[in-house]
Amino acid sequence: MENLVRQIVITIVLSFVIIKIFLTLFRKKELRAIFDTIEADYESFNNLPEDELSIVIEAIEKTQKLEKIWILIIGSASASFPLLACVLTVYSYFTENPRKYMIHETIMPFIDDKKYSSPFFEIQAVYSLYIVWLVFVGYTGFDGIFSVCILHISLKIKLFSHKLMHLMDDTDVPSVKLRIASIVRDQCDVYSFIQQIQTSFEIWLAGIFLISVVQIGMALSQTTTKGDSEVNIIYYVFAVTTAVHIYLPCYLTSDVTFNMAEVANCIYACKWESTPDSGVRRAVAIMLARAQVPTHFKAYDMLTYNMKMFVSIMQTAYSMYTLLRS
Repeated sequence: MENLVRQIVITIVLSFVIIKIFLTLFRKKELRAIFDTIEADYESFNNLPEDELSIVIEAIEKTQKLEKIWILIIGSASASFPLLACVLTVYSYFTENPRKYMIHETIMPFIDDKKYSSPFFEIQAVYSLYIVWLVFVGYTGFDGIFSVCILHISLKIKLFSHKLMHLMDDTDVPSVKLRIASIVRDQCDVYSFIQQIQTSFEIWLAGIFLISVVQIGMALSQTTTKGDSEVNIIYYVFAVTTAVHIYLPCYLTSDVTFNMAEVANCIYACKWESTPDSGVRRAVAIMLARAQVPTHFKAYDMLTYNMKMFVSIMQTAYSMYTLLRS
C-alpha cells in the first residue's frame, strides 16, 4: 500500500505535466492572444507619464521577484530527490551497512532483487533524472505564465485606478469626458483579458484544485510510513511545495478581486459630484455601479479561486491524510 501511494504521488505529477503540454498545444491561439496583449500593453507603457510609469516598474519588479521565487521553489523540490539519494548513498558508505538509495524508491517487478545492481540501478537513475527535469520545466513554464498574466491584470487595474483618482484634476468637461472614455476602454480591456485567461487556463485551474488535495494528503501520509525515515523527509518538501503551488493562484486571484473592489473607492473619491455636467455625473455613476460587482476567477463556473478556497483545500487534504493514516 505504501508503495502504491508513493507511485500515485509521482504519477499524478508527471501526468499533469503531460496534460499541460497538450493544453499548450490545444490553447495555442488563446495563449498567443494573451502574449500579444501583454506585449502591446508594455509597448504602450513606454509613453506613460512618470507617475504611472513608476507603477509599471513596481509591477515588473514584483513579477520578476515572484517568478524567481517560484523557480527556486520548484527547483529545490525537484533537486531534493536526486540530491537526497546522492547524499544518503555517500553517507552510507561511511557506516557499517553501505547501500545505494534510488532517486525514487519503488518496487520493480521481475527485477526487484537486482534493482540496486548494475546496470539496473544506473538506468533507473538516468530515467529518474530525466523525469525530474521534465517536471521542473513543466511546472516553472506553464504555471509561471499564469502568474505573469494575473500580475499583469493587477497592473492594468492599478493604472486605470490611478487615472480615476486624477479624473477631476482638470475641470474642463470635454477633457473629463475623454478621460472617462479612455478609462472605460481600459476597464473593458481588463474584463476581456480576465475572460481570455479563464478560457485558456480553466482546465489547469480545475486540475490543480483536484491534485492539490490528493497530493498533499498522500505526501503527508508518506512521512509517517515505516520505511527509511531519511527518504520520507522528502515528502515533507513535496507537501509544502504542493501547498505553495495552490496558494499562489489563490493569492494572486484574490489580489485581483481586491484591486477591482478598490476601483469603486477610487471612483467615489475622485470628486465627481462637484462637476456641473450631468453627463459626467451619470457616466461616473454607471462606472461606480459596475465597479461594485465583485470580480472572481472561476474554473468552469464552479470553482472560485480565492483564499477561502485555499483554506478549504488544506482542510480537505488534512482529512485525506488522516484517512490514509487510519
